[in-house]
Parts: sequence; C-alpha cells; structure tokens
Amino acid sequence: MKVAILIDTWFPFVGGGQINAWEISKRLAEASYKVEIITRNCGQDNLENVKNLKLIKLGKSSKANDDIARVKYLWQTSIYVNRNKFDLVIAHAFLPGLIAKLYMIVKKKPAILVVHGTSVGTNLNHGIKALLEKIILTKIKYSAQITVSRDFLEIKNINKNIVYIPNGVNKIFFKSDPSMKREKNALLFVGRLHTQKNLINLIEAMKLLNKENSFAKLTIIGDGPQKQEILGLIKKYKLEGKIKLEGFKHSLELVKYFRSSSVFILPSTYEGQALTLLEAWASGLPVIVSKTGDNKYLVKEGINGFFIRNQTEPKSIAQTIKNALLDKKLSKLGQNGHLFVKNNFSWELSAQKTSLLISTIKK
Repeated sequence: MKVAILIDTWFPFVGGGQINAWEISKRLAEASYKVEIITRNCGQDNLENVKNLKLIKLGKSSKANDDIARVKYLWQTSIYVNRNKFDLVIAHAFLPGLIAKLYMIVKKKPAILVVHGTSVGTNLNHGIKALLEKIILTKIKYSAQITVSRDFLEIKNINKNIVYIPNGVNKIFFKSDPSMKREKNALLFVGRLHTQKNLINLIEAMKLLNKENSFAKLTIIGDGPQKQEILGLIKKYKLEGKIKLEGFKHSLELVKYFRSSSVFILPSTYEGQALTLLEAWASGLPVIVSKTGDNKYLVKEGINGFFIRNQTEPKSIAQTIKNALLDKKLSKLGQNGHLFVKNNFSWELSAQKTSLLISTIKK
C-alpha cells in the first residue's frame, strides 16, 4: 500500500507535528507500507534512511514561518500527488488538509487529516487564518480524522469518524542516570518561544517570586519569534540570575535538562497534546500546566502534577510554582507521572492504532 504523508513544515524545525509524522511514518514503513513524506524544504534535517520511506522536499529552502513558501508548497504538492498514484493520503493539519480533500475528489482515494491541537473556539486566532483553520478542521469531510488531543472531540465537526491516537515518547527519556542530581527549586520550560506558550506571563510570575526572595530558578529551552522580547524582559527585570535562556536542544541534550530539574512547567494558552509533557514525565519530573488541551485529561492534581488556576495572571502562576516547590510529595508526583507514561504511551502503540484505522478505511 502506497501512502502519501503531507506536512507543510519539516525538520530542522521541530514541533510535535513533525515528530509525530516522522515517528509514525517510520513505523508504517517498517510494517511494509510504502511511505512518501511530501514536505516543504526547510533545510538540512539529518534524519536516518528508512526502508520503504522516501522523503520528498519541494521548493527552495525556506524558513519555517515563511507563509509565501507555505502557499507555494500547497501548489507544488497538489501537482505532485496528482501526478503520482497513492492509495491513501494522510495530511497533518491544517493547510495540507486542502490537498488531501482535493485528492479524495479527483482520485477517489481515502484521506486522513491528523489534528495536533487547535485554536478553534479559543478566540486566540483571528482573520483569515482562524477562518481557514475552522473550515479545514471542522467543515471539510475526510475519510477519517486523527486527533492527538481529546479536547478536539468536543468541537462541533462535520466529521464523525474521529479517532483519538495520542503521541508517543522517545525511549531515551525513560533511561535513568544515577549520576545526574536534581537541582532544588529548578523549573524547566521546553517549547517554542511563541505567544501560545504564555512565556511573558511566566516571566512576570518569576519577577513576583524574585520580589519575595524565592529560590525558584527557571531554564527556558527553545527558540522562536519571542526570543528577543523574552531576553529584553529578563534584562529589564534584572532576572539574569533567575532565568536562563538556553536555546534549542536536540533530544539527547534535552534529557540532561529533564533529569537535572525539579519541576517542568507549561503555562500555555492552548495546547494539543504536548510531547514535552510526556517527555517530562518519562524523565520522572512532576509538572505544572495550564488546564488546556489534553493537559486536563492527563494531569491529576496532586498526583502527577499541578494546574495553574488562571494562566493569564502572573500572580496565579507564581502561586502555583510556590505550592509545587513546597510540596513534600514532589518526587512521588514525578514517579507517578513516569509510570503513567510508561504504561500508556509509545510510538509503537500509536503506529499500530494508525495502521488499524487505515485498514478499516480501505475495507
């Protein structure tokens, strides 16, 4: 069976969508599917060669946030897929969903749309982007939809065949290292430096904690459009000794940060299913999160993590941090999270569920 995987942004840009597409595609290829990942050329990716898997990069090299290149990619992809024969198209949301639907109509072949979280219903996106997202995710009918986050199931949708298939976790995050010691009062954030992640309010919370002479320290791992704004605030509030901005790190480097921190924090305004949350738990870290996306289904207050009551208020974030760092069961919460991920999440299981869905569509 020949499968086309469509995704409009690729490595070296790293996000949950890219990791999911790659990990699932590898395992489908290992299960004897013939897979082509058709994506935009975003630069050198350094991914391994996998039997039965071809990586097709269209267009000249462009930056991940280049919207003009993204539109060109859609046009180039529509030509490519219609010139080739595929038994199934799997599009990763949301713009490639348009090409998947077109292929369904023209070639009379099934198509699946994978949703990695959405701002639909949140009022966080506006204008043409918000309208397009809503139409592609909820107003266009596909053979099936996969969502990595259960909150998408609650949104009004023309599609009825929607299957929840969560992300997995790279096995390297489960490996223990007795030589690594956790730093006390050490908070860790891992993710894009983007307004979605609510980092400005997190820094404002750190400013409040600093005024109270708190011992809390924060390490921020990642890159993105808010980098300069974040650096400016750290300098403005004289928090250089409290907040470190370490830039982007690959998985092997990330493991060290997860193992040397005491709490993982994710104060996002919205999420799908955050891979970094699963990675933190796999590494034995308790978590502080906002009650959004799959967070509200996965995190159990006082058992494997803590909820921020109102992530739009720095005072609320600061109070949650204080409560967490003072909790005597902090280590136990991390252990509970570790067991929860170990027993319920793997890329192998996610790929098996994807393959099962494909088989039901083809019947």
